[in-house]
Amino acid sequence: MMPFIYEAQLIGFKEGIKIGILWLVFYSFLHVHDRKPLIKPFYIGLTFSFMISALSFALPQGFLIRSSLSNIISMSFAIFLISSGAALLHVSGTNLFGSRIIPGIVQMPSVLSALIFLAAVLFFLPDITGSMFFLRELSFMREAPFMSVLSSVMGLIIAGVLVFAVVRLYKPYWIGSFFAVPQLLLFLAVVKLLGSGIKGIAELSLIPSVQRGIMKFTHDFIHQVFVYLMVPDHPLLKTTVWDFIAFFFGPNFASVVSLFILLVFPLMFMYHSLVSPLPEPDTDRTAEKRKIKALLLSDRRKKALPVLFFIMCIVFAWFFKSAESVTQLYVPKPKPVVVDRGMVVIPVKDPTMDLKDGRLHTFSLIHEGEEIRLLIMKKTDNSLAVCLDACEICPPEGYGQREDQVVCIYCETPIHVDTLGVPGGCNPIPLTASIDSAFIRITLEEILEKWGFLQVGNTREELHGK
Repeated sequence: MMPFIYEAQLIGFKEGIKIGILWLVFYSFLHVHDRKPLIKPFYIGLTFSFMISALSFALPQGFLIRSSLSNIISMSFAIFLISSGAALLHVSGTNLFGSRIIPGIVQMPSVLSALIFLAAVLFFLPDITGSMFFLRELSFMREAPFMSVLSSVMGLIIAGVLVFAVVRLYKPYWIGSFFAVPQLLLFLAVVKLLGSGIKGIAELSLIPSVQRGIMKFTHDFIHQVFVYLMVPDHPLLKTTVWDFIAFFFGPNFASVVSLFILLVFPLMFMYHSLVSPLPEPDTDRTAEKRKIKALLLSDRRKKALPVLFFIMCIVFAWFFKSAESVTQLYVPKPKPVVVDRGMVVIPVKDPTMDLKDGRLHTFSLIHEGEEIRLLIMKKTDNSLAVCLDACEICPPEGYGQREDQVVCIYCETPIHVDTLGVPGGCNPIPLTASIDSAFIRITLEEILEKWGFLQVGNTREELHGK
């Protein structure tokens, strides 16, 4: 078999294992609480998700569709995480609804069935659609229409048989006793975090996208503060101030802060299970009180075990992905170019390079003793983006490449390759260039004009306090 067939099988196997684990936990939860008929809306929601996701083959390809799917998956993860915290607060004694009317309505079988159906669709539909979309792109790239889909179905069947065999042999329905509604919602959020993603086996979880999102938010927030203070170009900032700001832009700060945000609700679970006081039993007998409290404490500790396991999984996966993402940054060495009659000419392809190979290419020219760097990279529509190797915001450290993104070396902000050529923010400053099949031509006047914009009447070193 060809490698892409194996990749498609792995994608199907991953989705099958995820569905099987969720089914097992939810069915065990219903089994323990004697509510097994409520598994039917789960099946209906899963079937509905598969049917609707099949329509993804009619969606156009492109960055915007992938980005939208990724955002929807992240949003569904956030919904389950926040819902788990709200459910915990409610069961711990905080009446979030203000009365008993809404909780009474929620206990109705028809309402519960509708909620389970919606939860199943919210969980499965974005993930299955994202996988379908990736498989379709994989088929087109390999010129084997529907072959990747058939291979993924095989992987899905293998996973289903494996889960069925485990359940049939061991009948592990006892795991339902470790879950209440808050733990169940938290379990959905954790599985979504660790098992979702729309890039196949290249990104099997949401962790890299969540990390990049937090880093970008931090960078954009600080930049907006600069704009509000009327110093968007930083002419007054000195080296020590930049070093201080760089701490907030760096991956370590963003990683720790975002990990803390993710762990707030699980830590609330642990506090409620192990530290918060037990309710007083409604009895006057001391021995009976002790017995009831012992049972309550034992139940709390039992339900704290899966939460502790979730915390350990999140922390391990988080720092594993953080270390992995750092090692994948590719920073090319700039190739020198010269100006000939007011024009910089760069070949699209020569024996030493191919600008359409999907990798980041950087170039440098010397003008009046100062180095000016350029970057060129192919976008997903096969066009070439030509930019300065610098942005309007950060000191001139340039860019590296990580997968289908360029990354600002100074602040670690990720920029998708398809947004190259769009001005503003931490995007590389675009250059107007003449591009044909053989050469890229950029006028020195265009380069100096954009480079001069960075200087704002000062030298580049003075601008950034260096």
